Amino acid sequence: MPEFILTTVLMSAVLTALAVGLLRPWAGRIGLIDRPGGHKQHQGEVPVIGGLAMFLGFTAILWVVPGGIATYAVFMYSCAGLVAMGAADDARGLSPRARLIGHALVAALIVTFSPYPVRIDTLGHLLGLGSVQLGVMAVPFTAFVIVATLNAFNMLDGLDGLAGGVALATGTVLLLVGAHGLYPSMLPLVAVLVGASAAFLLFNAPTMWNRPVRTFMGDAGSTLIGVTLATVLVVACQGAQPLLAPINAVWLLFLPATEVIQSTVRRALAGRSPFAPDHGHLHHQLRAAGLSVRTIFFVVTATTLVGGCIGWGFERAHVAEVFSFATFVIAAATYCGVIRALVARARAHTLREEKESVLADGIGDIPHVQGVEGLDQRHYPTAHGHLSSLTNPNEPVRPRFVTPDFGPPDVESASDGDAA
Repeated sequence: MPEFILTTVLMSAVLTALAVGLLRPWAGRIGLIDRPGGHKQHQGEVPVIGGLAMFLGFTAILWVVPGGIATYAVFMYSCAGLVAMGAADDARGLSPRARLIGHALVAALIVTFSPYPVRIDTLGHLLGLGSVQLGVMAVPFTAFVIVATLNAFNMLDGLDGLAGGVALATGTVLLLVGAHGLYPSMLPLVAVLVGASAAFLLFNAPTMWNRPVRTFMGDAGSTLIGVTLATVLVVACQGAQPLLAPINAVWLLFLPATEVIQSTVRRALAGRSPFAPDHGHLHHQLRAAGLSVRTIFFVVTATTLVGGCIGWGFERAHVAEVFSFATFVIAAATYCGVIRALVARARAHTLREEKESVLADGIGDIPHVQGVEGLDQRHYPTAHGHLSSLTNPNEPVRPRFVTPDFGPPDVESASDGDAA
């Protein structure tokens, strides 16, 4: 790996960490404080300046890397627009339509005016029937991929450390496998991303020692990560001598790609907007399955590393792209299926314990369990079933709510990051 790349990683990490420290005292004055409530379940007020700090690190480093800021002018203007829009969303909230329009404009700017080729002309031999050429659909499809990646990281940024961990893992794999084969202008972008992500995790990783300086990246940070990785991977999988086949490049974003697909399908089936926030993301399902935030962080980061290694291994072994595509689909479906099975098992166990508690404890601690015979919707025993003898309406009742969406309780004092 070129020595200047390692220097770039270190400088980016130092400057980002300094920027976080300098911006934290100003977070309240500029309205970038995240308070719990609604779909946000973290504890306490947390500054949301991580994205701004990462952007400052980006700008400072790219100004001095070989080639100068002129090489990255279009990219930096695009990032500035995304960060500004993300900060406005973090401070006051923007409608899904406004965010989508802004993301589409930024993607169009990058695809149209970048001095390096950010354009998906081919999907490779994805179906085993020859190269899939996009033709006139290349520009709109590339813009769609960039927007989808932005929103994938926004969806992923729902628990401490997840977006930063995925960015760090993906960027590290890219640096290791692309140090001598990636488009030259892309290496500094990846190096800056790795350094900035590592520094941000000092303030956001799910550990107890950083709770006094806990910081969120917000939409400003998640969109910055998304646009950087989307731009780099599009360049890496196109051209006369691509570093990766398109499907193998997708492996480096295994979790974000899986997340955006399952979230879009789930919301569409429920008749909701694909951009509406909720607690149905894969990491929320892992929480419902009983995993701690720290465990989820390591699972997600490790899965990203494994996915990146699989993609690079398939590329080095010249595995047929149709096989790589089929393996990706099976792996993504299996991953989602296993998580759902764990959630179903946890819910069944919880409901069974609650039902047994009702039968054993009697009227002393009656929960509301949907679908359990003997309890109605007002937390009083009905006139039939095991509790038919409990008919005293004056008996004190301490209700506990259990529904099919209930998961095991939060076991950490500091749980959720900024939910998407």
